[in-house]
Amino acid sequence: MGISGLISSLNYYRMGRLVLPLGVCLAIGGVGGSWLIPELTAGKISLKDYIGFFGLIVFVLGFFLIYEMTPKGSAGKKQAKAAAQAFEKAAKEKSDTSEQGVKVIEGSWTFMWVAVGLVVLSALWINLIPVARWIAYILVLIGWGMAFKIGNIRFTFYGQEFSFKAYVPMIGGIVIAALASFLGIGGGFLFVPFLTSVAGLPMFLVAGTSALVVLIGMIVSIFSYMVGKGVVIAWGFIGVELIGIFIGSMLGPRTSKFIPEKMLKWIFIVLAFYVGIRYTSKGFLGFSLLPPF
Repeated sequence: MGISGLISSLNYYRMGRLVLPLGVCLAIGGVGGSWLIPELTAGKISLKDYIGFFGLIVFVLGFFLIYEMTPKGSAGKKQAKAAAQAFEKAAKEKSDTSEQGVKVIEGSWTFMWVAVGLVVLSALWINLIPVARWIAYILVLIGWGMAFKIGNIRFTFYGQEFSFKAYVPMIGGIVIAALASFLGIGGGFLFVPFLTSVAGLPMFLVAGTSALVVLIGMIVSIFSYMVGKGVVIAWGFIGVELIGIFIGSMLGPRTSKFIPEKMLKWIFIVLAFYVGIRYTSKGFLGFSLLPPF
């Protein structure tokens, strides 16, 4: 997963389809929340018994994404629609899509990198150092506080300008991390509706940006497990997997640009309904109607 995120992120960045500051701000919230929320609640808050209701929420997200594809629902996302259409046209003409790719025109990189560095350091501290745990708390709180100092971030993509406050994706990352912690699920797929519905990105920017968030989280997790817990790595098995991972991570960014945005949204909607059916049936019936059972 970490290698896939690394290769995919690099490819999407080179293609101009990764909003680096947005992914970093999501990671500032997500990486810190992934350890701080369980630490503060001491495992006392568990919503696993309500996982069926989470499945219903996923259904609502799916229907909301369908609504956003209607003329009324997409009325407030004219920039994303225009950028997607321009990108699709460039892809059909086989022109260099990186030329008009993401260009950041405003944002404090200094505060951003310091903030994500502090949050990553806090996660490593809490996982690897058994003493002075209060230092990890201070590091993550300072990192989150610095996210408010980053201010407004603006970028362009295919002639359209987008902007967001840095603390918005940071808070979004915390909320997604909290849900994942309380429900005992992977929250990665929740980045998609956040990036499209809240951040207002076209689908062509979602995969690369979410891959970066996953990559930062995986770096912390892999390092913690290998160094802190001494987990033995089956390098032979990983070596075989790497072949498929490398091929998929190289092909994905290069082929997805030829898929229309509407088709990409429908693919995610189908995935959302799949996840919704699994969690709803598991929560209310006690077993999953769809694999894995």
